[in-house]
Amino acid sequence: MNIILMRHGEAVPFAPKDADRMLTPKGKAEASNIGTQLKKDDWMPQALFCSTRNRAQETLQLVISALGSVGDPMVVDGIAPEDDWTAAIAIIEQKAVDKSLFVFHQPILTQIIGYLTEADANFDVYPRAATATAYMLTLDAFLPGAATLVGAYQPR
Repeated sequence: MNIILMRHGEAVPFAPKDADRMLTPKGKAEASNIGTQLKKDDWMPQALFCSTRNRAQETLQLVISALGSVGDPMVVDGIAPEDDWTAAIAIIEQKAVDKSLFVFHQPILTQIIGYLTEADANFDVYPRAATATAYMLTLDAFLPGAATLVGAYQPR
């Protein structure tokens, strides 16, 4: 199975509630750019997921727009920045199908990638998870060290 785990684009630093933070113009461009890169590489997601936060939903919509119509995204509880990464990975495992795209947050993004690729949630994932970074993994199981990081996309 191939999946992409992606961080949302750059968001405004403050809002009345963290969940309400929206993307900045730079964040919108970053998200669109990742969608364009995925399209150029003929990577068309079969399932689309994002966290309940506005910035993740907005990022996913912009990626979808850049790709062309690929389906309806599903908003998923449990993959927000304050959520436990072990619970989040169980949610991702339950939802994932081949060519799934998940847009969510740090720090759980790199904790999950470190766990899946190196069996270490504290592994220093490279490239760093700058805003809108998308990591492509190939895996047969959501077990420690069972995934291979086959590529990463960062805004250009």
